[in-house]
Amino acid sequence: MSTQQRRWWRIFAIFLAFVLIVAACGNDDDDADEPAVPAATEAPAEEPMDDADEPMDDADEPMDDAEEPMDDAEEPMDDAEEPMDDEPEVMLISEECAIPNPESNFEIDIMGWEFPITTQYAEELEDCEEGNYSFNYQFLDSQEARSAMTQDAASGSPSFELYQGSNAFISELANQGFVRPLNDLIDKYRDEFNLDQIDSAFWEMATLDGNIYSVPMVSNTMHVFYNEPALAELGIDVPTTFDEAFQACADIQDAGYDIGFLYMLSAGWAWQIEFDSVLGSLGQTSIDPVTGAPNFNTPEGVEAASILKRMWEDCAPNASNSYSTDDVQAAFQTGEAILGHTWASRAGAMDDPEASTVVGEIQFAPALTPGTGTVAAPAYIDGWMIPAGTPEENVEKIFLAILAATDMESQETAAEFGLVTRTGVSNPNGPRNAAAAEASLVNGRGVDLTHPAAGIARAKLGEALVSILDGTPIEEALAAAEEAYLAEAEEQGVL
Repeated sequence: MSTQQRRWWRIFAIFLAFVLIVAACGNDDDDADEPAVPAATEAPAEEPMDDADEPMDDADEPMDDAEEPMDDAEEPMDDAEEPMDDEPEVMLISEECAIPNPESNFEIDIMGWEFPITTQYAEELEDCEEGNYSFNYQFLDSQEARSAMTQDAASGSPSFELYQGSNAFISELANQGFVRPLNDLIDKYRDEFNLDQIDSAFWEMATLDGNIYSVPMVSNTMHVFYNEPALAELGIDVPTTFDEAFQACADIQDAGYDIGFLYMLSAGWAWQIEFDSVLGSLGQTSIDPVTGAPNFNTPEGVEAASILKRMWEDCAPNASNSYSTDDVQAAFQTGEAILGHTWASRAGAMDDPEASTVVGEIQFAPALTPGTGTVAAPAYIDGWMIPAGTPEENVEKIFLAILAATDMESQETAAEFGLVTRTGVSNPNGPRNAAAAEASLVNGRGVDLTHPAAGIARAKLGEALVSILDGTPIEEALAAAEEAYLAEAEEQGVL
């Protein structure tokens, strides 16, 4: 097992929840050590025998003395009332939203992008509207949402209380000081909400310089989707390498399909993610993780971009350059595409009877490899962040809403639509792609870099690589990306 495989192996125990039945465990809270009740003190038996007349006179005194303990006994009663004043009963909203109900209406505006599992989490948040919470969830295209959130955070007085984002976006906002560390609240509610059920590797993906900036709610990667009966009818095996995929796509097109192998390359950010994944499968990162020096304008970079260009030109010339992630999903659901590569979070939609005409027919395989043993797949999470400019008196109520929507019950429901982050979570109606997702994560290129210049590299690569669609030669695109990256990174003082 390679160093990278060992590094990420502990992420993937969580995916066994999709194929194993997990036994429930409880805490042993038996109160075995109750305090002993003090024994009553007996008067000496010999003293009354010394003077038979005196006990009658002295008998009055014990009666007087007996009243004092009665007076003293009242004090514990007074003391017992104090905890009632100091610890008033907390009214929770409901079993589905088991957090305190704000005293007055509390509105939370959320920005993000939509796919099946995030839609379900949005519905989990709505459970809290039985109390005084209200939510406005604004879903945009992922690139538009990222831009809008960045501008909102940069204003210093954000209009939104929650941002949704992947680990790459989390680190970009955190590097700019745009989101609030959550360590204090995570520590405060760790036990009550069993936050250690979220694997430490997922927390690490939301962490920068020891500060945790998000509660991980979705785990994600990319892998191969294929229509099993359609490929069987054509006598085509599921490819494991890029060379096999190019041969399969030619055979599929020869059989009359317009799409031979579907990659999504319609936007700069999509090119950048796919480029980093293919480059990673060739054993290289886009920048040096320590120094930030660019590594993408290299022979390996040219090879990675050439593979993607061929996927567009040869395998899906009328789709890869124009299909969004939703379009790719729909292409598989309708039988337009029978072989391709997309996000694991879209697997659940393949069996949605209201949208898919191929329920039960789409199967899943690990991402492709150039033959190196490493597959061209990333490791991602999505989570919610709280903007840094949020008034402090509102932060805890916002954080509690996050916890209500990502607790065990919520993740068990969300697991019907994708990969979640708590161990021991399963859903009998969940996606069937657990094995493909696990293999892609274990053998993939890993997470995006968190170097302060990494976000600049991603942006400049996306801007340059998408120009290949307009005829820019690969070498020119990579050289332009390197020049723009070095200029901005040096200007910002992160190199």
